[in-house]
Amino acid sequence: MSDAATPATPLPPPEHAVIYVGAASVTLVIGRKDEQGQFSGIESLDRPLPVARDIFRARSITRGTVDQAAAILRDYLQTMREYGIPSSQLRLFTSNILAEAANHEIFLNRLQVHSGVIPSLIDDGNMTRLVYQIAQRLLLKNPMLAKGSTFVSHIGPGNTRAIYFQQGRLAAYSNYRLGIFRAREAVATPDDEAPQQMLHLEEHIRGVVDHLAQDYSGVKIDHHVAIGAEIQSIAPRLGKARQGAHRVVEDDLSHLTDKLARLNPDELVRELHVHYTGAEGIVPALQTNLALARRFGDETIWVPEGDFQLELILDLMTSGSRTAIFQEEVMQAACEIGLRYKTDRKHADHVASFARQLFRELQHLHNLDPKYELILRVAATVHEVGMFISPREHHKHSLYVLLNTEIFGLSSSDREMVALLTRYHRRYNPEPNHPHFSDLTREERMIVLKLAALLRLADSLDRSHAQRIKSIQLRPEGSRLIVLTQGADDTTVEQIAIDSKCDLFREIYGYDILLAKS
Repeated sequence: MSDAATPATPLPPPEHAVIYVGAASVTLVIGRKDEQGQFSGIESLDRPLPVARDIFRARSITRGTVDQAAAILRDYLQTMREYGIPSSQLRLFTSNILAEAANHEIFLNRLQVHSGVIPSLIDDGNMTRLVYQIAQRLLLKNPMLAKGSTFVSHIGPGNTRAIYFQQGRLAAYSNYRLGIFRAREAVATPDDEAPQQMLHLEEHIRGVVDHLAQDYSGVKIDHHVAIGAEIQSIAPRLGKARQGAHRVVEDDLSHLTDKLARLNPDELVRELHVHYTGAEGIVPALQTNLALARRFGDETIWVPEGDFQLELILDLMTSGSRTAIFQEEVMQAACEIGLRYKTDRKHADHVASFARQLFRELQHLHNLDPKYELILRVAATVHEVGMFISPREHHKHSLYVLLNTEIFGLSSSDREMVALLTRYHRRYNPEPNHPHFSDLTREERMIVLKLAALLRLADSLDRSHAQRIKSIQLRPEGSRLIVLTQGADDTTVEQIAIDSKCDLFREIYGYDILLAKS
């Protein structure tokens, strides 16, 4: 009797699809998630769409581009049907530059109508997190970069980001309004010849690069890592990949940039095997990376191997992107903001610690997603930045400062929630007509109320700013929440603060708060 061949176990069908409307193209990735929530792609398609050109040339997306996007979506939905993927398993993301288009809401609505999915607009905070994650993965693959002082630059379509690592940990971060398409359209005039436009582009780039270099003039830089779709697509021409990165010599990058700058659009497309909208950003991207390398005196730069946009999309679909390390980087950035505005660091840390404990131990009462713990901790850390302007009504000053201060790793909506929590950390309750609070949905307002109640209690526990209460234990008893304290013999000051500020806690959670010595 002969042995029968065991049939191969068929692969499970794809479960998910993600569409990303980027600066120069629309990408579809079809794939599946594993048990750990990691998303892996099976097939990807990419079609050109001149979103960035429209935005930075006319400040709005043209009707032709909107219609073109709708046609691409129809084709992608047909591909999904062929794979048996329902629209309920589709995620739709759009580039952070879309927010700069005057008609971006109309465009987003068209995307929703044609896809049946509400688009998620990536903002600057989200993009910063994604770039950080790509950099961190490279540092894990390359011990040399992780051990030294490594400067990471990302030249995007509208902005340039700089992230400075020391021994693998975030030490500084900054964001500049210099991007590939922003720079290109800023100098594009119909009367200029190509050489004249190139000269204007170089001058435009040089101004922002000088500003960036000045900001980092006082730090030691051992290695320079350049991240971005264009530089990563070109890097294999300039050096072999080793430990996750291509080593690119500055002279080789210069020669290639000069060569590509002399080509007309048709020649560039043929040379690089890219579509026209993608080709438009190649030369400005290389010139900006080259200008940075020269300004820092780098003989070589390191460029991660792989497809930047594909990696970004996979990150968007992967669960648990906010790792413990990343959260601590966000907290460190919040501490730096507090330092900038001369807040009481010991008080802020103490309140943040209490806030974290309250959030975790009262989870059964607030039922909020764990991501809001980070929002609460950040708000606790920066709740007194408005004191820098004036102690009088400092909660309102804190709102203004934080609405206008980027916080590393937080989206604009996250930052707005942090600002509102600082606005309501005192005894003044939110009103439906308050600016910014009135713009929130009913669900978002409830989240602010729940978190503000916790922040007020945490702040009251260090009313003296002397950290007299070292630790607490929570014990519900009927309609009262007993807070057992250690470290302070007399908690009269703190109890008065609770009685004054924590009416919101009683309204939201239904408990009176009583301090008692443990």
